[in-house]
Amino acid sequence: MELRKISVRQAAEAVCNGEPTAHDLIEITLKNCSVINEGLNIFNYIAGIDAIEQAKAVDRRIESGEQMPLAGLPVVIKDDICYGVLPTSFGSSAFKDFISPHTATAVERVMDAGAIVVGKTNLDDMGMGSTTKSSPNGPTINPWVPGYTAGSAGAAAIAAGVGMFALESDSGGALRQGASHCGVIGLRPTMGSVSRFGLNAFSSSFGQVGITAFSSENIISVLKIIAGYDPRDSATSICTDRLDEQNSTPALKDIKIGYPVELIDYLEPSMREIVEKTRDEYIAQGLKFENVELSLFREALQAYYVIAAAEASSNQARFDGIRFGKADEASSLEELYHKNRSSTLGREARRRSIFGAFLLSKGNYDLYYRQALKVWDMVRREFANVFKRCDMILLTEVKKLPVSLNEDKGFLDDWSEDLFCAAVSMSGLPSLTLPAGQIEQFPVGIQLVGYSFSEELLTQVGSRLVR
Repeated sequence: MELRKISVRQAAEAVCNGEPTAHDLIEITLKNCSVINEGLNIFNYIAGIDAIEQAKAVDRRIESGEQMPLAGLPVVIKDDICYGVLPTSFGSSAFKDFISPHTATAVERVMDAGAIVVGKTNLDDMGMGSTTKSSPNGPTINPWVPGYTAGSAGAAAIAAGVGMFALESDSGGALRQGASHCGVIGLRPTMGSVSRFGLNAFSSSFGQVGITAFSSENIISVLKIIAGYDPRDSATSICTDRLDEQNSTPALKDIKIGYPVELIDYLEPSMREIVEKTRDEYIAQGLKFENVELSLFREALQAYYVIAAAEASSNQARFDGIRFGKADEASSLEELYHKNRSSTLGREARRRSIFGAFLLSKGNYDLYYRQALKVWDMVRREFANVFKRCDMILLTEVKKLPVSLNEDKGFLDDWSEDLFCAAVSMSGLPSLTLPAGQIEQFPVGIQLVGYSFSEELLTQVGSRLVR
């Protein structure tokens, strides 16, 4: 069974019919994971006998007559999402042997549906970044272009065909940018639609569990399983109201897509050509476009990093070797803090922790952090105004092509790559990344942003973009 050429529904039906069995599929997938990982560095951990035993359990459930929507399908999860069988490192060498006492809700739900975790994927230092270059295990290689970053190890795993889908975190755009760089589909859902319990988000306001897969159909199939209310995440209380709400979905011929001309003009000519070509293809299919103004993306990027750094500093305070983390030998409390923080946090995590502490200090809180909160509110209102006239917005998610492994950019250049994603994260709205073409040998994606809980509409429109 070639995972890249079959839908979730078809694959689950095949496993339920024993063609192949869950045991056989997972055994082959684990071997492929080990082989591919040698060249691409996708996995921090690859499952072994535990995944085999789970596959056997799924086969027994099938024999007893149980029907499972994800029966025996291999899933990979990012290594900042807790899974009580494999270690969860959070992107820190200090936690490389840490086994979480609980499993994330999203992971529990796909496993209840029959999916089997085959590995934990690589990530940046404490999840802070969208290239994996700051990972203590080294960067993940782009499956399309050796010598360049993948952006997201989960997207690389899907592109390499070693997972049916991936569960990944997305704060400033790592999932979406990785999907673009690897030529696959990625969804950041509506904030509050998927439980974050078990996700070690460095920024509590923006961290979200999303999905990467090969098709829009697979994305929506998995979303229906992991979305919904979870008493362990109060943000999902929004879903209790949503269950009784039947919003009408507009017919495709009536859909109006917002096109932010000024933002598109920021792009390099080759990138802009991809977006314009996508717009023209949609117009040829009968969809309508309207020029819209989104003027706060640069301010949103700055505000995002102020808020995210402040939250990162606060969240990382618990990794002190006393409450959490491995304690180092020290003769004083100050020495303990210094040693432990140095061994737990990498360069990027330390940078954001120090920056965040500065932003939250006396005198700077009002000067920077409070002002960033005001920008956040302005961004949400700007998106709300656009969606009074449009059903979705066409954007890109990357400014440039993937980064060379040998290229050493400054951190401000790295942060600026989130220009087209950070504002969307602040809006809390769903975003679907779709392959839209190639520049030389590099895949390039586009981003469709919708109103709250419009994921199904986004995937319907996204499926019309045929490459």
